[in-house]
Amino acid sequence: MSHAPDRADSFFQAEPAKRPQCEPWLMILLRFSGNANRRRAAARRLRPNEAMNSPADIQLRPLRLLLVEDNEDDARLLLRILGKSGFLPDCKRVDTSAALLAALGAGGWDLVISDYSMPGFSGLQALGITRRLDADLPFIIVSGNIGEEVAVGAMRAGAQDYLLKNNLARLVPAIARELDEAASRRRGKETEAALQQNKERLNSILGSLGDIVWSIGLPGLRMDYLNDAAETIYGRPVVDIFQSEAAWLALVHPEDRERMRHYVGNTVAGGANSAEYRIVRPDGEIRWLFDRARVIVGENGRKLRVDGLASDITQFKQQQEQLYRAAHHDALTGLPNRSLMQERLQRALARHERGGESLAILFIDIDRFKTINDSLGHKVGDRVLCEVAKRLEQSLRVDDTVARLGGDEFVVILPHLAHDGSVAGVAQKLIQAIAPPIETDDNPIHCTASIGISLFPRDGDSVETMLKNADVAMYEAKRAGRNTFRYYSASMNAAAVRQLKLENALRGALERNELAVHYQPQLDFERGNAICGFEALLRWNSAELGAVSPAEFIPLAEETGLIVPIGEWVLLQACRQARQWVETFDANLRVAVNLSARQFSQSRLPQVVAAALKESGLPARNLELEVTESLIMQDIALSARTLRELKAMDITLAVDDFGTGYSSLAYLKRFSLDVLKIDKSFVAEITTNPDDAAICSSIIAMAHSLRLKVVAEGIETAQQLGFLARQHCDRAQGYHFSRPVDAAAAGELMRRGMSLGTPAVDERADGVPAGRKAARNKARIG
Repeated sequence: MSHAPDRADSFFQAEPAKRPQCEPWLMILLRFSGNANRRRAAARRLRPNEAMNSPADIQLRPLRLLLVEDNEDDARLLLRILGKSGFLPDCKRVDTSAALLAALGAGGWDLVISDYSMPGFSGLQALGITRRLDADLPFIIVSGNIGEEVAVGAMRAGAQDYLLKNNLARLVPAIARELDEAASRRRGKETEAALQQNKERLNSILGSLGDIVWSIGLPGLRMDYLNDAAETIYGRPVVDIFQSEAAWLALVHPEDRERMRHYVGNTVAGGANSAEYRIVRPDGEIRWLFDRARVIVGENGRKLRVDGLASDITQFKQQQEQLYRAAHHDALTGLPNRSLMQERLQRALARHERGGESLAILFIDIDRFKTINDSLGHKVGDRVLCEVAKRLEQSLRVDDTVARLGGDEFVVILPHLAHDGSVAGVAQKLIQAIAPPIETDDNPIHCTASIGISLFPRDGDSVETMLKNADVAMYEAKRAGRNTFRYYSASMNAAAVRQLKLENALRGALERNELAVHYQPQLDFERGNAICGFEALLRWNSAELGAVSPAEFIPLAEETGLIVPIGEWVLLQACRQARQWVETFDANLRVAVNLSARQFSQSRLPQVVAAALKESGLPARNLELEVTESLIMQDIALSARTLRELKAMDITLAVDDFGTGYSSLAYLKRFSLDVLKIDKSFVAEITTNPDDAAICSSIIAMAHSLRLKVVAEGIETAQQLGFLARQHCDRAQGYHFSRPVDAAAAGELMRRGMSLGTPAVDERADGVPAGRKAARNKARIG
């Protein structure tokens, strides 16, 4: 196949007389281009199997060229060469300063190529005009008579390149290079402008924050940035804090100063850090700050700076302190409550196990206290309880602990026993301390107490076992005539026998269809006081043992691990039933299902929940999962991860029994929660106990500030309901409206439109009077 010569080849093959007249430098360029075309053609001939590219296949590079040239023929030939070299030129030729000014004013040029010498105009003049109007526009000078000194001067004046006419092979590569560099400069400027705009926007945002934003440079630890909030929180001008590291440390509370002295250094070493600490303002006010910091590392791995965010958590700390006090101390007597007692007992057991010392638990119950309450009223009963608590405290050592579990039950922890026999002397001392009459407004009251004793390690090695055995021994003291004490012994093991029977029966309860799900309605203050959902609660009617209290079999199921299959069964049953109600009554109805500790700790929990939703057909938004406050605080990282996975499924998440455990508000904010349920122990006395009323009001306000809905459970009176409505509680639940009922009865409640004004379905739950402590053993899954 013959190769048709391209237009550059034709130019050089023409007779000299017929060749277009042009500058010598263009002749050299055309010769170079023609040789290149011939080399490419030869290469194609060496590859016969490769089809030749058609002109349409060649991707030409657009080029807006401003050519400063007085010879029109030279300009035309230059454009032909550029086209041969992969460019698609859009060119304007000028040869005067006025024409150049007009063309540059129009803008949009990619490149200027200028001859050096022209009649009445020069390349240096063109360069000066170009740089004045567009400092970044690439400018290349081409000349045959420019000297090296002049060329260097042109480069200093702003030309990107210069070419001698005897070396024009560099022209096309130089054009490509300058176009690329110009594009790079343009992108750099755009990036720089965007960064500056983002910096200004970020400074504006950071300046409006209520938290302190700070940055310290490395390695010199110099404060580089503080936003305006620092001045508001520290109570000092920001310029004072910039002076030195010592200036900031001087603001830190003396008791926290040594710890915070090493804070930045520890952050640099570890990569990230956080701390709670106090500062002292000039007016003497102490504020709590929560600081989070992390090291910023460059691309080369070098640590550049430490950035941090400090939040003023003073109000949260105050609320935490109030909640901690409320959650860990009995509101009536001021003694540690069950939660704090268990905490202390757990620590004491661990300490004594390591040291090999003995420890005793005394379970104390006031004899016939119910008669005092029923005959003389709760006010007198409360005075008796407070006086007994005071006498118990005064009879014990500083290291001993006395706690009120609730009602008339107290627990005493006796560490550091010289010998087991010394416990009898302490028990007798306590009985004698309670014996003197307690003065009241009417008549003195004589009290006695029955005490059960369990010893560590003889009678158990866990909190639960020690308390259980002491409780068993206390009932033995009552059976012995009251006003005495008894040590636990293996002969008091009747409860253990029943426990074994329960476990054996429970293992087959699911297969024998002895388990059932009952539903207790929740009513919405904001939805016309109508039913907005149900809490699913487990019931067991054993063929062998009869109706078994959930308070008896739920802990057993948890202990044996049976709660996992039972819990999955309850979840599926509740989802199936809820779907029917959603389709029949209310598309927004929710069913709440409790998660036990064992269920929650399983990594496959999200998959189990997803399977139940898929099988039942219930939309995820209609399912609410409840976890207790103490449960999610056991392993914060695991809880946060599990809750995030569940939340991603669009499931509603609730924290149950709030106030009975100890959770930091800073941690609660990390969890993906939607609902907070106030524990019924706080609701029980909100109309008679100012402390409980204040606690409930504080919890509701705090939850709303965190955008959480609030459910109050255990409502038993219209007065309690009215108080909660005034405090803008969102939902209500309790025996005042209905006991837990089976699915058919629950559906009937929906059909007849039960609302907050509806009287309670039954003031008794499973034969236990509502309002008494036995009825407070809530029937839940786990």
